[in-house]
Amino acid sequence: MSKRTAIIDIGSNSARMAIFEKSSRFAFHLINETKSRVRIGEGAYNFGGVLQEPALKRAFTTLEEFGHVIKGYKCNKVLCIATSALRDAPNANAFINQVHHALNINIKIIEGTKEAYYGAVGALNYLKTIQNAVTIDIGGGSTELAKIENGLIVDTISLNIGTVRLKELFFDKKIPLEKIRSFINEEIEKIPERFTCKEMIGIGGTLRSLSKIIMERTHYPLKTVHGFEYEIASHASLVNAIVSSDVLGLKNLGVRKDRFDTMREGCIIFQSIVQKLSSETMITSGAGIREGAYLCDLLHSHHHKFSVDFKLSLRSFKDRFSLMEEDNLYIKRVSHLLFDTLSPLHGIPDNFKYELGVAAELHNIGTKLGFYQNHLHSFYFILNNLNYGFSHEEKILIAMLIKYHVNKLPTQEDMTLYKTLLPDMQTVQWLSFILSLAKAINSDMRRSKISFSYQNHTLSIQAEKRLFLAREQIKQLIKPASFAIIIK
Repeated sequence: MSKRTAIIDIGSNSARMAIFEKSSRFAFHLINETKSRVRIGEGAYNFGGVLQEPALKRAFTTLEEFGHVIKGYKCNKVLCIATSALRDAPNANAFINQVHHALNINIKIIEGTKEAYYGAVGALNYLKTIQNAVTIDIGGGSTELAKIENGLIVDTISLNIGTVRLKELFFDKKIPLEKIRSFINEEIEKIPERFTCKEMIGIGGTLRSLSKIIMERTHYPLKTVHGFEYEIASHASLVNAIVSSDVLGLKNLGVRKDRFDTMREGCIIFQSIVQKLSSETMITSGAGIREGAYLCDLLHSHHHKFSVDFKLSLRSFKDRFSLMEEDNLYIKRVSHLLFDTLSPLHGIPDNFKYELGVAAELHNIGTKLGFYQNHLHSFYFILNNLNYGFSHEEKILIAMLIKYHVNKLPTQEDMTLYKTLLPDMQTVQWLSFILSLAKAINSDMRRSKISFSYQNHTLSIQAEKRLFLAREQIKQLIKPASFAIIIK
């Protein structure tokens, strides 16, 4: 597959482009994201879906400038997909031909079910492991759903209800909410019973914007919307307030200005579908149709899904920033051995070995940005970028272990900001210490054969090498409990 690929998604409300760069066979990262609110569907719903000239001109100009960005990044491949507005438009082919001949961009109109599938592929591969859920992507002209069972996409459906469609047909004409709900309910009756699901995955601008508002209102400690989870019932009053608000009142509810014309419409669709499907929990996905289209191309011979043990962010980080991967894997193995040996002392559940292992693999990636204070570079980078394949709880714990693995144990004060996402202080201190000790043991970078035993309040380290540098490093470590360390 090409080194750099541009994916363009022409929706009814916005045209968006993402540029991905590969770093190894399946790993990649986003290097550019460009968006324009072209509103290609504007005015079309009152004229039988016919795209209007001003909207077509905006869309053409946007694609023309996207083309310049693509050339600037030297992309080897371009995939351009169009959804509801072009799907419904009698004059779509004329626009597609114009773009092809003038800009050499080939627009592919995809069916609603394919749109739903792409969104689900993006969410499934980017989020933590998902077993059973329903994805919902509220667009400008349509809303797509995909049902996931046992980690597989088993069904998709596209509904002709979207934010721009509702705005032009109902909200702009001041039609009462009761009639709007009646129109929506008639359409969502098409959703099969099997889509009923407690866990919902939110894709698209409306639901990401709603999550950002909830994060701000609840003083959520992270800024990353991807992977943010909330109980739907806990914020039902906010959703209802947005739906019932006039445009001027949206600002007081935390809605951004660029969402004033679609937020009420999106929330009433969300509200109606949640009620229909009896959904209780929302997981926000920052990945959707563009990521799904890219992954379907990348993973075409792997059923459009990463293997169970593949973590996109982890592999991408290691490809780009790892200095000594073999040494880091050694530190990971030693960390796990220490965890098991000291388990009678710390009593931490085994599942935390996962975050400990990832922290060991990534503890020094910040060195590529600068040697001094590299643990802080690593902390901030992981806090803001270790997003794909990890929950927020996993990410913040990994970041904290790396931040405090250098001769210091985190205090309660250090953990205050993230306390709602972290385990208890003793657990964080122990894991941080174990990582510090494992790193100290490999101070000479010879990856010595090693074994541990713990008895009579003493940790004994048996190594085939002298570990002269390690002895000095270990003496400087602050232990989370009172016990001795002996190197034999």
